[in-house]
Amino acid sequence: MTTALSKELAATRERFVEAGGHTTQSLGFGRVLGQIYALLYLSPHPLCLDEIAGELGVSKASVSTTVRQLQSWSAVRRVWVKGDRKDYYEAETDFRTVLRNGILATFIKKLDTAGAQIAAAQESLTKAAAQADGDGAHEVQAVAERLEKAWQFHQRISGLLNNPLLNHLL
Repeated sequence: MTTALSKELAATRERFVEAGGHTTQSLGFGRVLGQIYALLYLSPHPLCLDEIAGELGVSKASVSTTVRQLQSWSAVRRVWVKGDRKDYYEAETDFRTVLRNGILATFIKKLDTAGAQIAAAQESLTKAAAQADGDGAHEVQAVAERLEKAWQFHQRISGLLNNPLLNHLL
C-alpha cells in the first residue's frame, strides 16, 4: 500500500470513529461508546483493550466498561486469538442488531421511566386537586391538561416503538 493511500485510509478511519462518537453522544450515550464501536467496525482484525485505548487516547478502564456495555447490546463480541491470553473484541456488523438490542432497547427503557414519572405526577396532582380552591384549582387544571398531553404523547411514541411492523423491519 502506498504512503498516500495509507494516510487517506487512516484519515477516513479517524473521521468515521469521530462521527460514531458524535452520533452516540447526540443520542444521549457516551462519545467513547460510539468511537469504540466504529473503531472495531472498521478494524480488519479483532482488537484488545490496550489497542482500543491507545488508538482512542482514553483509559483502559473506560474502554473496559464501555466494551461491556456494547457486549450487553450484542454490538461487540469477545473472540479468541491463538497464542494470546488477552481478550480481543470485534464488532457486530449488522446495524439492525445494534439498533434493536442497544439503542432502541435503551430508549424504550427511558420512555418507560418517563411514563412512570408522568403517571406518578398525575396521581400526585389528583391528591392535590382535592385540596385546591379558587386560583389553585385553575392552576391544578392547567397542570393536569399538560400532564395529559405528555401522557398521550408518551402513549403514541410507545405504540410506535412497539408496532409489529417496526419490529419486523428491525
